[in-house]
Amino acid sequence: MIKTKKQMYMVIGIFALVLFLGGTTYAFFNYTRTGVANNIRTGRIYFNTAQSNTLNLTNVFPMSATDAGNANLDAVSVRIYGDTTYSGGEEFEISIVDVNNTIGSGQSVKTIPINYIALYSATPVQSGDPNVIGTNSDSYFTARGQSSPVYQLKTTGEATNGEQVLIGYIPSGATGIDGTLTIKAYLDSSKIAISDTYNDGNTPTDNMGTPASFGEGRTVLTTTEWNALQNTQTPLSFKIKAVSQEGTWVEAPLAPGAIETCPGCKFLYINDDINPELAMWTTWNTNGETPTVLTSGLYDSYLDVVSISGKPFFLGVKLNNQYQITNAYACGIYDGSKPFCIEGTPDGSNYGNNSSFINGPDLWNSTCEEYENDSGYDVTTCDWDSSNVLGALAESDGTVNVGFHDGDYCGVNDVGYVACRDY
Repeated sequence: MIKTKKQMYMVIGIFALVLFLGGTTYAFFNYTRTGVANNIRTGRIYFNTAQSNTLNLTNVFPMSATDAGNANLDAVSVRIYGDTTYSGGEEFEISIVDVNNTIGSGQSVKTIPINYIALYSATPVQSGDPNVIGTNSDSYFTARGQSSPVYQLKTTGEATNGEQVLIGYIPSGATGIDGTLTIKAYLDSSKIAISDTYNDGNTPTDNMGTPASFGEGRTVLTTTEWNALQNTQTPLSFKIKAVSQEGTWVEAPLAPGAIETCPGCKFLYINDDINPELAMWTTWNTNGETPTVLTSGLYDSYLDVVSISGKPFFLGVKLNNQYQITNAYACGIYDGSKPFCIEGTPDGSNYGNNSSFINGPDLWNSTCEEYENDSGYDVTTCDWDSSNVLGALAESDGTVNVGFHDGDYCGVNDVGYVACRDY
């Protein structure tokens, strides 16, 4: 038992999907407790696992989602009970981690999807009134932190690392918190196929007449690969992790079209070469210019801006109550799929973060050039000499640009001028 106000981690359990292919019975998965203790305690909230030693299924696998939903599958259960005295309440998260679902190696490695079904039920008390962990809410992130317990459950999904199954908030002084999360696992027949003749769609049909559509959207295993899953030394598996911490700490998911590195931003593309009167100045500009008031051309989703402008780069801004720009960002879409933003400042205070971010593993990954320019400022450039590949620039004076060096780009300079340009 552990008691602390810090974040608590405990791997509660592990599903091990072990397929024995002899006869007609398939031993599907085993549950193994990892660690000495089976309970964790933070404040006065408890997490407890309950399971049998072996969970067996006699159904033939893979199975359809409908069959899995109706089947009497064995399961791992996590019981959440207690209360908390923390003044800010307590928030918990139960997620899937350490997923082991590949077979083969090198170029021949294949990923086998594992699906889960999650159910929650209150624990009845002697009076007949159920104890609960709160109200299930689709608006959990706006409902949490209030005087009533609330939770959000994802009832189905694929077992991937970090997959969030259940989150909940317990306010200070709440009592009667007692419920059980049950998690089952299965292999979805719509995502897995077994064939020794399928040719991965290289021709319309293979020599045995199997159409290419047979494997579309599915992982195709040979019978040898399928039989190899009986290896109990490397079973298909995943672990369940419970985390509990004082206050509200689980990060809300990004809204569609939002960018993590520009939280709370509006997005826009305004070319001041085409419309000089649209020159924009921040509230912190050092030129003594009147801060620009922005009331139009703003979008919550960067996808809308890209669709309208046709450009893979744009601006991000945060506004005050007078619709003036307090924070300005140069933004773009790296490699056609990763949206990002870097913030311009009057003093270069964000240069270190900007430089390490664009040259980090999520973007240009140590391929950027770093040097001192003629003005004595440190500069980091990433593909900035290219006229047809998206690049980025950050200077220690606070300037940031994203776009094409010899063409269009959007940027924020150190004096607080915000613009997109077309040379």
